[in-house]
Amino acid sequence: MHVTSSKVIAGCFGLAAFAVAIVAGLAHDNPTAQILLRAILAMAVCYFIGAIAGMICERVIVLHVEQHKSSNPAPKPSAASAPTAATAPSEDEQPIVV
Repeated sequence: MHVTSSKVIAGCFGLAAFAVAIVAGLAHDNPTAQILLRAILAMAVCYFIGAIAGMICERVIVLHVEQHKSSNPAPKPSAASAPTAATAPSEDEQPIVV
């Protein structure tokens, strides 16, 4: 299951707005229907704002990773990096047994 970070950020924004609206409505002794209506409206609006913020964050991360990969390429394996007879252990060396 692959969930993008923009969806996670949007969900967090929406749920935070819902919780704040519920607590604020209860603190001011508003009627239940009014509290829930405002909380759902706040959740929808903040979900949309969070989705936009998440897309911006994802784009910034992708650009940074691409820039890092282009400025720091991984070395390609070559024949020179393969073990040779000069680097291979000689026959008289015994492995260390623990």
